[in-house]
Amino acid sequence: LEVGMSTKLPVNESTEGSITIPAQKMFEILRELPDSPLSLTVDENNWVTLECAQANFRLAGLPKTDFPELPLFSSQDVIVLQQPVLREMITKTAFAVSHDESRYALTGVLFSVNRQELSMVATDGHRLAVIKRAHDLELGDLTVEVIVPLKAITEVKKLCDTDASISVSLSESQIAFRRDDTVLVSRLIDAQFPDYRQVIPQESRLTITLDRERFTSAIRRVAILCGESRLIKFIVTAQQLRLASNDPNLGEAEETISVEYDGEEMTIGFNARYVMDFLSVVNGEKIHLGLNDPLSPGLFTSDGKEDVGFSCVIMPMRV
Repeated sequence: LEVGMSTKLPVNESTEGSITIPAQKMFEILRELPDSPLSLTVDENNWVTLECAQANFRLAGLPKTDFPELPLFSSQDVIVLQQPVLREMITKTAFAVSHDESRYALTGVLFSVNRQELSMVATDGHRLAVIKRAHDLELGDLTVEVIVPLKAITEVKKLCDTDASISVSLSESQIAFRRDDTVLVSRLIDAQFPDYRQVIPQESRLTITLDRERFTSAIRRVAILCGESRLIKFIVTAQQLRLASNDPNLGEAEETISVEYDGEEMTIGFNARYVMDFLSVVNGEKIHLGLNDPLSPGLFTSDGKEDVGFSCVIMPMRV
């Protein structure tokens, strides 16, 4: 009852009617059937007969009255987005959603749109991902800020598989995404999302520029021996970044890479998985890491065309 979906499919011939069918068993049957026409027949006792080629199945169904109705949405205040834009925004934020149910407000993605821009934000308290995109929608004074559950966001991303548009409608407690004849409806998370703007550094005293591929490879290697803490030390000096990890039961690893940096020496620790999650969703050749001091969060960005407006804030670890 948190997420619902409806779709329409063409048929060759039919008589009016309705039936509720066990979804998983229906899917398992269809997956095994040959590429031939399928007929579906319902008898008076709600038994469903499926026939395809030489195969025949009977499934126990339920009457339509036992199935909940999906909510209806007003045709006003519909936001129309391009599927590639929404898909990219989901990719760059969903990884940072919290899986801690006790922090209810953080178990979804903040979906926000105003006259100037569309933004999506996710955080688990240890890292924060935010992406903003300018739009040319005619919204008037409409301002929207809602929290969409991760389960719904994941399904919406699957819907965004073409270059066409997708429309978004809102009610007081629910959101709907429509693509052609398919509609996904989700409850909204009724909670207060924290003021994420206070977490994002307004300026960085020091900036390190790294080659993305070289940085990614080095992080992966050094992370092998960082143990359960996932801590990697970043020791930055002029034109160099030394990555180091150690675990008393495993051993230690270290690798030095060249960077664009001519500031003071600094040592700061980051969770390796959080850094790799960021690196897995960016496309640019260069990564920029903004720092202020060893106890302040790091601001990770990329120079890729698709990464414009995207940043990831990662809280430091004690080294």
